[in-house]
This record gives sequence, C-alpha cells and structure tokens, in this order.
Amino acid sequence: MVSGCLEKLQAGVLSRKPLIFIILLVAVARAELIDRVIANVGGEPVLESEVRLAGDVFGVKDVRKAVRMLVEKHAIAVYLRNKGFKVPPDYIDKVIEDIARSNNKTVSELYRELYSEGFAPSDFRHLIEIEVASTLLYREFLSRQIEISEIDIELERLKKGEVEYIKEIKLLTVPRSKKDEVLRAVGQKGSDLDALASELGLNPERLRVKKGELLEDLDAQIWGSDSGLAVAEDEENLYLAKVVRTIRVIRGRSEDEIREEIFMKKLKEKEKEMLSEIKKEVFIEIFL
Repeated sequence: MVSGCLEKLQAGVLSRKPLIFIILLVAVARAELIDRVIANVGGEPVLESEVRLAGDVFGVKDVRKAVRMLVEKHAIAVYLRNKGFKVPPDYIDKVIEDIARSNNKTVSELYRELYSEGFAPSDFRHLIEIEVASTLLYREFLSRQIEISEIDIELERLKKGEVEYIKEIKLLTVPRSKKDEVLRAVGQKGSDLDALASELGLNPERLRVKKGELLEDLDAQIWGSDSGLAVAEDEENLYLAKVVRTIRVIRGRSEDEIREEIFMKKLKEKEKEMLSEIKKEVFIEIFL
C-alpha cells in the first residue's frame, strides 16, 4: 500500500513537472513578446530591446541619446528603402562574419554570447542592417549627387596657398629722355615689343615675375590682361611690357587628395541637408 501510494504520488509530481516547465516557457515567451515600443519611424517600431542592444554595440549609455541615434538611423534606412535602395542579405551575412572574426569567434559563438546577454540574433542582424543602410548605403546614395569640378580643385588650392601664378614677360626699359622717340615708334610699329626694341636700338629683358613685384601701374596692367602692350613710367624711365605666358606652379597635396577632401566636405554638407529632408518626409514618433 505504502509503496503503491508512493508510486502514485511520484507519478502525480512527475506529471506536473512538464506542465510547470511549459508554463515557465510561456511566461518567458510572453516577457520577450511584450517589448515596449520606444518609437515609430515610418510605420516601423523601434523596440526597447533594440535600443538596449544599440547602446551596448555603439557604447551609448544615455538612453535618450541611444534612442535619438537609433531613430535617425532608422529614418535614413526607411527613406532609402522607399527610394528603392536596400542592403543585400548576403552583404549583412558578410558584415556579421567579419564582426565575429574580429572578436575571434564564429558567428554561432557570437550569437550565443548575444543570447546569453538577452539579445536575439535576429535583433542583432536587424541592427546591423540598419547600421549599414544608414552609413555605407547612405554615403553611396549621397555620393551620386556630389560633383567636383576643376574649379572646385583650383579654388581649394588657392585657399590653401598651394598654387601660384607667375607671369613670363618681355620688358623694355627706356630712359624718359627718349619718350618722344618711344611715342613715334609706337605710332609706326604698334604694340609689337620686339619691333619697338629694334626701332629704339634696345634689347628687351625676359623676366618671370610674381604679382606685386613690378611698378604698381605696370603690375596692374600685366596681371589685368595677357594681351596688349603695358606701359608705365616713373621719374627715370618708361617701361613697356608684354606678357609671353602665364605659368601655374603647384605644390602640396595631390589632386586625388584634394578631391577626397572636397568630397568629404560636400558629403557632410549633403548629409545635413538630406537629413533635414528625411525628417520631413519620414513620419517619426518617440514615446519617451
């Protein structure tokens, strides 16, 4: 009898154990399912678990900052998706493999670690998709709208003092006492400096000058136009000059380096401009 009752009691206890285990599983499942919605971005919910995961991944401890960061990333991803841009699933796989490898783990080990910290692998994958869309894909999208002209490069060089212009000129210096002869020669030969020099029995100098190195009036004419004859005088001499060519001297950064710097500057400006547009176009609600 005793043994029979004991068997029945044990059977009753054992029969309840699976039931209790199932109830616990259901309770855990409900706890996971009841994940507070922190924000609504273009009709897509941003969950509290995703905010916690993003905070851990990006090292953002302040919850409000994490929410703002995540909402902005979601908004960009939604905007791009609406424009027909989406991150390919195999690219997300590759990024996750790279993350695991950089942490000396397999993808399975990485997922187990995430799971042990209360994060589902699917949540991590979704976060990576949002991150790639809001950074790499977004940059690719914006870069198609950025153009860099030769004028942009030239202005950048001028701003940084990396380009200098030099004028190569022919200069004829004539004593003021021969001013009347010069006027007659100009009347006969026009603005041909070599012909004028020959008529006056003089030899012109060939010089390379920077801006500001000549007599002020002569300098202004030389740098104002490459054509025509420049004429100026001081107390002792008359000066007749003709521009042979303009020489452009470049130093410092290479063109590729300048292009990259200009691109990054324009990209930042475009990001700011586009983000303002995205926030107007994508509906955002935050429930904090």
